[in-house]
Amino acid sequence: MAWWKAFAVDMKMEFRCAYKDGVLVGIAPLVRTRERYRGVPITLVKLAANGHSPYSSIVVDSSLTTSEAEQVYAALTQITSREVGLFFKIDQASELKRFLTDRSKPGHERVLEKPSLRTPVVDIEGSWSEFYQSRSRSLKKSLNHKLNRFRKNGDFTIDHEKITGADQPIIDELIAISANSWKSSIGNDLRSNQRSRHFLLNLVGSFGKSGGLSAWIVRHKDTPVAFELHLTFDNVVYPIRADYDDRFKAYSPGSVLEYSALKSLFEMGQHRQYYTCADDYWYLSKWTTDYRNFCSVELFGDSFKLRTLYFVEYRLIPVIKRVIRSTKTRFRTA
Repeated sequence: MAWWKAFAVDMKMEFRCAYKDGVLVGIAPLVRTRERYRGVPITLVKLAANGHSPYSSIVVDSSLTTSEAEQVYAALTQITSREVGLFFKIDQASELKRFLTDRSKPGHERVLEKPSLRTPVVDIEGSWSEFYQSRSRSLKKSLNHKLNRFRKNGDFTIDHEKITGADQPIIDELIAISANSWKSSIGNDLRSNQRSRHFLLNLVGSFGKSGGLSAWIVRHKDTPVAFELHLTFDNVVYPIRADYDDRFKAYSPGSVLEYSALKSLFEMGQHRQYYTCADDYWYLSKWTTDYRNFCSVELFGDSFKLRTLYFVEYRLIPVIKRVIRSTKTRFRTA
């Protein structure tokens, strides 16, 4: 609901539920909307997720038999002849992905799989010293340099604060940091992007009282400099958002903050995983070799328009891309 209230503009909620003998055995958090696909207007039925979502899925009771689970997946993912189904950021290894990409299933004759995130995750086990010492020499050398420069300034502080209500002063600090970040240049900071700001406030309303929401924050004297917003659920820590003030970039406040947060999580010993909620950025790959791979799957309906769109997307565009790549290669080698 935190996501829905922030981002569901021009969408209709279509949460589908499946029951067996009156007991809920499956749920699909879907939305229905009108969008353009390669410039062509279509009706899209998609999972309620976007760039702010770490991942998404359909939930089916694991106690069902294989046959029962197949029936539930079929009911929850069904589209009409005039619709495109978009299953966004789903696990590559999931049963949902296997089911959707099985072309022998009715309605799956026109299915496309596209790559999505490759998310680094850090399993929190053992001591911090053992974990840190096992990291690459290049990471430790880089971090030691950044930490020394950060500490020499003497005016920085790092705090970890629970967020339980929208009236806390730290909320304004998070917005101010984001407004001074590089994201402001593309209108994706918390001050200018109203939907992103509402999502933050909705998370506070949904998780604040449970104690599951907190922020790590760097301050320079009285100026907020960087933050990492953590949502904790089932002993997994999700850094939902992180920003830093561009004016303090020389001190690498984002890297220092992530180091401090990870170190603290190991030392507290209360959590089992730090799930980065990001793509495979080079600085995150230095922390771990464990990844969660995601993809997006599209199902096209049977109408003439959607058959044509599928042909263009599945057959024509790959050929055009290969020709372009080949042309660029020839120019580079000429």
